[in-house]
Amino acid sequence: MIDEMDLLKGLGNAEPPRPPAYEEARTVLRAAMAVEGTPEAVEETPEAVPARRSRWSRRRTVGLGAAALVAAAAAGVLVVTSASAPGKTPAKTAPRAANPILAELAADISPLQAKAPGNATLEIRNQSPTSTELGRNGIGLYTDDGTYYWGNDKAALRRAIVKKDGGDDLFKRDIAAALYAVKGDLGEARARMAVANIAPGTNPDPDRARIEKLKAIAKARGEKYVPPKPPTAARQKEITDNHIWTNAVDALIAAPENTQVRAGVLRIMASMPKVRVTKTTTAGQPTLTLADGWPTAGGSAEELVIDAGTGRPIAMTSSGSDVPPSTIYYHTSRVTLADVESGRF
Repeated sequence: MIDEMDLLKGLGNAEPPRPPAYEEARTVLRAAMAVEGTPEAVEETPEAVPARRSRWSRRRTVGLGAAALVAAAAAGVLVVTSASAPGKTPAKTAPRAANPILAELAADISPLQAKAPGNATLEIRNQSPTSTELGRNGIGLYTDDGTYYWGNDKAALRRAIVKKDGGDDLFKRDIAAALYAVKGDLGEARARMAVANIAPGTNPDPDRARIEKLKAIAKARGEKYVPPKPPTAARQKEITDNHIWTNAVDALIAAPENTQVRAGVLRIMASMPKVRVTKTTTAGQPTLTLADGWPTAGGSAEELVIDAGTGRPIAMTSSGSDVPPSTIYYHTSRVTLADVESGRF
């Protein structure tokens, strides 16, 4: 797994992708995960390159290596597998016993104030645990209502906000699922988080749409279409777990200053038996490292580092069999949208 800027750095001064492209690319990746053998199976083609402009601001790919990302983008799939559709996902099954470390941290921060002063969170991502210098990952702004803006520098971020260009409210559903998880039924919370990336009403028949896209790919390449094997129960569970993990981390990164979002995400993560938790130290501060992996998706894995006392996200390391590990550090601060729009940040 690789950072989105590694995939997109060759675009130069190309126009930043529009918000709908982000939604499309994200669902494309999830659909590709449902096809056994898809990762590493399709080589990059010239036609696939423009599709890589999925969204520069994404924190990472979703359970796939570089070749799989290109293959999925080339497919242009707009839906996810029915394994993640409401009513068909195993996410709502009764969770196992909670991880005591995450459960205790969630309980400790639940009573705290929801968020710090201001109405938005400014985020800089780079490769340093201590410096807040802008890097190749640019600068983003998450408003408290879930809208997201991004720019490769401060001036570009301000222009995006002033022009209302590139605002994306996709994170609203991730955040809503996390908030529900604080006091709601945990099985229902997991089910909501598993499909938080899907806009209501946009996924009427995922299996049919996915098959048609795969047929189109085979025809374009002059090959005979071979129906993919249906995912096994274990594979289907891995897909769902990947969706829960990815959307939960999205919620955490989109609202890092909201204690209720952090508590909800931690409560969900505590219910995932494959998530490993290790006590660590980052830049001299006590942290927790949460790790999960998806062996049948190109050996992809992620490690999320959070503050051991607050649950705030600190870093993410992504890896896969086809790429070396890549780490991004998150540096956040509270601001007001009006100040950023005026250039006072």
